Amino acid sequence: MIEDAAPATVALPDLVREVVTPAAAAEILEKTRLHGCNPRKLDSSHARRLARDMCNGRWDDYNPDVLSLCGHGAAIQGQHRLEAVIISKTPRSFLVARDVLHGAATTMDCGKARSAATALSLVGVDGHRKDISSTIRLLQNYDVERKNVAWPAWRSVVYTNAEIVRFFQFKYSDLPVFLPLMTAVKNGVYSAPAASLACAYLVHRDGGSTSHADDFFQGLISGAHLDTADPRWITRRYFHSPARPRRGNITSALHLGLLLKTWNFWVTGETWEIANFRATQRMPDIVNASCAVQAQQAFRNPSEDGPVVPRRRAADRVSVPGQTMGMMHLPLEEGFPG
Repeated sequence: MIEDAAPATVALPDLVREVVTPAAAAEILEKTRLHGCNPRKLDSSHARRLARDMCNGRWDDYNPDVLSLCGHGAAIQGQHRLEAVIISKTPRSFLVARDVLHGAATTMDCGKARSAATALSLVGVDGHRKDISSTIRLLQNYDVERKNVAWPAWRSVVYTNAEIVRFFQFKYSDLPVFLPLMTAVKNGVYSAPAASLACAYLVHRDGGSTSHADDFFQGLISGAHLDTADPRWITRRYFHSPARPRRGNITSALHLGLLLKTWNFWVTGETWEIANFRATQRMPDIVNASCAVQAQQAFRNPSEDGPVVPRRRAADRVSVPGQTMGMMHLPLEEGFPG
């Protein structure tokens, strides 16, 4: 990179809105690599996230962030947006500043990045924005990724602010309804806020019975009159233990898995000797309460035509094939090892 001479007075560059095609973006990035005008390493994962926004209609072509090009025609700001244009294969409109001095890069990107919680405030979310944004990530991973990757790998799945807002508006807009229940679960069980809210939402969405959900959460939160064989009693004992994982980048997923397993065992009448959620196990699908009741009735009163559903101990559940069954131990502050 050639250093710029420092003139006595520097005129501000003119800003022109230009449409940048994938071919033009590739040419600018090639000049950037050739001249070494941007020592910042290209993060391909971030570029792919931006490309997703461009492809799904969440990219704003009138975003005032400037694409800054130096005298070589190289990008000293905006290389990730250019890479996203190439990945998405769609021309995009940018405000472009040309002949920007290299020294200007020292003061670029110094502002505080906007969080997803801040983005949610712009679409009318008033309170608990941080908890809601974290829960949306958890729910999206549950709905989309639980069949694809093991739950500890969820920490590597990142969504842009625009995606979080889109998920809220079109998939999880009723999350704020469950905030009082989230607070009760969090305070009664000591589970992570995102896991508490996600559990409340999923049990009511997929559990099939509001009355069963109300009974389940009442016992889970208060712990009153629970038998020691009740899965809720076992789970409360785990969460009240000082040794439970409290922090870490997959703690919310771990807590969610434990809470959902508790619902499944409770609604099917199964026992649970110790609360655990192995890293080799899939994030559980939620058992529908109505189907569970019918299965229990068929088991207790089998008829010639009716199905007989054998009861299973919790330990008999099948994990992901080809994986070991070792117990998972999470460090208290570092999350999943490795």
